[in-house]
Amino acid sequence: MKTGIIGAMREEILLLKKDIKDLKSEQFGSREFYSGTIHDKEVVMCLSGWGKVAAATTATTLINHYKVDQLVFIGLAGSIQAHLNIGDIVIANQLIQHDVDLTRLDGFPNVQSPFWKEFSFKVMSDSEKKASEAVEKFLLNLKKGDYPSISSTYNPTVYVGAIGTGDQFIASKDGKMKISERFPQILCTEMEGAAIAQVGADYKIPCTVIRVISDKADEEAHDSFTSFLFENISQISVELAKLVLN
Repeated sequence: MKTGIIGAMREEILLLKKDIKDLKSEQFGSREFYSGTIHDKEVVMCLSGWGKVAAATTATTLINHYKVDQLVFIGLAGSIQAHLNIGDIVIANQLIQHDVDLTRLDGFPNVQSPFWKEFSFKVMSDSEKKASEAVEKFLLNLKKGDYPSISSTYNPTVYVGAIGTGDQFIASKDGKMKISERFPQILCTEMEGAAIAQVGADYKIPCTVIRVISDKADEEAHDSFTSFLFENISQISVELAKLVLN
């Protein structure tokens, strides 16, 4: 099985390059794709950049050119639900594009893939199970002290649920409320996951999405996001990605 690994930011993914054996790189458009093996598993890794279009074009290249069998996305998210705290981990069982609104097309005939009417995508049970096992192993290794570069006080709670995606960085209580009123099941929000899930659904490719909460998606979101990004995320993302592969 060949795995396509995507991250939106350098801090989320590029540290993984040092673990790739027989590393090769190719450029398509403005993006560099790194291929090789980790734990004898074939991988292709790419920094997508922010947003749904960037994520979708990256996923499409991984599928069409590199013929990957699964897609994995690991990165940061802002919490929508009050009980999610900074550092907590969310495993997606559903990905929803919260900024798509076709309610004014009420009564329009249902249409089938690839012309989606409801922009909500369920994660395949095998992918969800794989992600849960990887996170469980990560927490076990964390307690054993296997990650000295991760703060010893880091003790995340793990949630499985819906993740929302939109082309906006949510940084206000009003923005959070609008999402939760329309989609009360959404736990956290980010800018890429559901776009990758839509491409995966088009091609019938399984998709695994794991997010680490970096901020509360409120007026303090920018400072919280920046602080968590540079203090913790690189090592967390890399270790989770390796455990998903393994």
